[in-house]
Amino acid sequence: MQYFYINQNATLPTLRVELVNDGRFDFLKAGKFYNAIQNAEITFSMEDENGALKVSDAQCNLVLVQEQSCEDRYIIEYKWKERDTKKKGKFKGQFKINFKKDIYEDGVTYPEGTLIVPIYEDIFIFIK
Repeated sequence: MQYFYINQNATLPTLRVELVNDGRFDFLKAGKFYNAIQNAEITFSMEDENGALKVSDAQCNLVLVQEQSCEDRYIIEYKWKERDTKKKGKFKGQFKINFKKDIYEDGVTYPEGTLIVPIYEDIFIFIK
């Protein structure tokens, strides 16, 4: 599990999740995924412990990590609004990457559809 802490009524720090190549795809395929994600719509949702939505499909940013590397890396970033953090408590968050159309590149297809991130562990947000 990933834990994120923010104060009540705060807008900083931003919530950031790095897209990680988990090794399941070869190097060329991973590079094409990053090309595909740049054309996707990325949103963030957050629900309370009872399943009630506190944030619903809010727009996110895709940020290129600036470093000296031969491979591009990206971070998904959600910038909080004051209304998001008004209520104290524990919340579960998730990002959705919506690929708007089939993308074909050098024999690799990334189909239209939705990918929910993170895949392996949940994100819990604590507003204190």
